[in-house]
Amino acid sequence: MRSTVRICMIFSVLGLVTSAPALTWAGQGASLKEYKAQQASATLTLSLKEALSTAYQNNPSLARQGAQIRMFEGDVQHSRRIVPANPELGLSGGRRSSGSRQSTDYGIRLSQEFWTGNKAELSRQVATGTLSSAELDLEFLRLAVSARVRAAFFDVLLARESLETAGRTVELMTETSKLMQVSVAQGKRTKLELNTALIGVARARNQKAAAQRQLEEARLALSNVLGIDPQQSLRVKGSISLDLQSLPRENEVIKIALKRRSDLQAAMARVNSAESNLDLAQSQRIPNLNVFGFYNHEGSENIIGGGISVPLTSLHRFGGEIKRASAELEAAQIQTDQLRLDIKIGVLRAMSRYRAARVQLEQMSKAILGRSEETLSLMQTAFRAGKVSTTDVLAAQDNLITVRKEYISAQSNYIAAIRALEVSTGGGIVLAAGGGR
Repeated sequence: MRSTVRICMIFSVLGLVTSAPALTWAGQGASLKEYKAQQASATLTLSLKEALSTAYQNNPSLARQGAQIRMFEGDVQHSRRIVPANPELGLSGGRRSSGSRQSTDYGIRLSQEFWTGNKAELSRQVATGTLSSAELDLEFLRLAVSARVRAAFFDVLLARESLETAGRTVELMTETSKLMQVSVAQGKRTKLELNTALIGVARARNQKAAAQRQLEEARLALSNVLGIDPQQSLRVKGSISLDLQSLPRENEVIKIALKRRSDLQAAMARVNSAESNLDLAQSQRIPNLNVFGFYNHEGSENIIGGGISVPLTSLHRFGGEIKRASAELEAAQIQTDQLRLDIKIGVLRAMSRYRAARVQLEQMSKAILGRSEETLSLMQTAFRAGKVSTTDVLAAQDNLITVRKEYISAQSNYIAAIRALEVSTGGGIVLAAGGGR
């Protein structure tokens, strides 16, 4: 049984509208009620589980690999033929003249080629090995698509939260600017202090615009991996809440990866197929047998007979085919060894990336962002009461912008790190969903 380490991301049942087309279009108008009804009927609403299912059905990469597998299934079916080729039927005839005597000669020949040198079994081994490696590649591709879907799904949730926090920041910054305007009008503060507050509002609005763009980009990325029309209105159900966990030791994670990575299993299947292909190339030096029988009518005589024929391999010794098959086997072995090293390196990099992202997220938690928002609000209250200076309020304002940016970045880095872990370990460590799945 495969080992799996799960790092959970818990969901509540909340919807996310990620696009809002205009209410009117060329030559046609729509009331708000009609628009909402139209949107409700056209919107695709997905949970994480539903998003994964949609990707499995629609993702073009999976579809292409599935088509390739069906091609190899055809090769396997062909390799199961009993004989190399169909029987061959030959007819011959002629006119015989001997003085005043004439007669018609004719003959019938039936021949059949038969395998030798275990070629039939070797052909089946080559075909089934190729099919097996393609199926294992599909399994790994499904894993990679799953990791992309999860990351894209969580990116949409994160983008929504980013937009929400950006909106709150704009509101707080706007409140600061209003306080400064009142103070400047009363002669208590300078225009320079007001300008600094207004710059803060502009920075906050810039972050909000960036968050809106991030939300649309995240929706398009999710549509892409799901294989659906990017113009399709899309909702995702859930809210983001990270549950940090420690990883097993490096050796244990590497063992999990080497055991679960189906692309490594596919590479080993290609080695086995290449070995069979080399044996098949070498067996070509043993010619197939062609068994035949004939019936000839010559004059008044009937002749029945048969025989065996074999091609002579004195001129063509299949040296080129053997050399090519040997090189293909060597290349397959090298690729397998390299992939095994790449998996280890990928796991170590992903673990290092995860540890750094985990520490970053621990430092920049949602509570820290909440405290920064609360601090600015308290500073504004104190400012009204004349208990703090403009510098204190502007410092709290600048701190909130910085903290919010680092908080969103920390979550984004954490999601990316989990995706890298999921792929590198072959699904041994996944970003899982809780009750809202």
